[in-house]
Amino acid sequence: MPPESIRRKPSTPDTLRLALTNELFPNAAQHVLTFCYSACRLDGHALGWLPIAAYNEAHAFGRILALWNNDDLVGFCLFSTHQLELRCLQIWIRRDARLMVHGRALIDDLERRAQRAGCFRIRLWCAIDLEANLFWRALHFRPITWRWGRARHGRRHVLWVRPITQPLGSTPQPVWRPADALAHTTPRSSLLQTSAAT
Repeated sequence: MPPESIRRKPSTPDTLRLALTNELFPNAAQHVLTFCYSACRLDGHALGWLPIAAYNEAHAFGRILALWNNDDLVGFCLFSTHQLELRCLQIWIRRDARLMVHGRALIDDLERRAQRAGCFRIRLWCAIDLEANLFWRALHFRPITWRWGRARHGRRHVLWVRPITQPLGSTPQPVWRPADALAHTTPRSSLLQTSAAT
């Protein structure tokens, strides 16, 4: 058994810290960006490949969330907001730190950010052959549909969605549905009658 000084402390919410990279000092932000580049090289089959310029742009706009456990960088999430939904583009936890508490901390923080932005859901795509699908199901994401990946790999990707409940007292955001557009249009027959009358 290793001595007490070498043993790892268990992860608890008290030992976890989260921050956007654009809120960090330049040296710390560069360390996180290098961590993101190396993650893409290590697990490119699971994360997908993004050019370095994409990470730099995400950093500049505050869209990379980093996770530390006891001052040890263990994971990150690259996200964006689009049309009242938060899109999780990449999420990665270091292989030797893959614990449910780390992934849950990232997703819970994303949910708080999505609530503040007025988003109504978090969505992401995940290849069907990855173990991460079990993680998404455990965090109450629902599979909605699937699509084929690029022809080179031929893998199916599942769209996972998690609804976000807005805090009490907040103004609900209007959600546009295709049926709403049909409800507000004038029927074709009444258009023909109107044009015939003129």
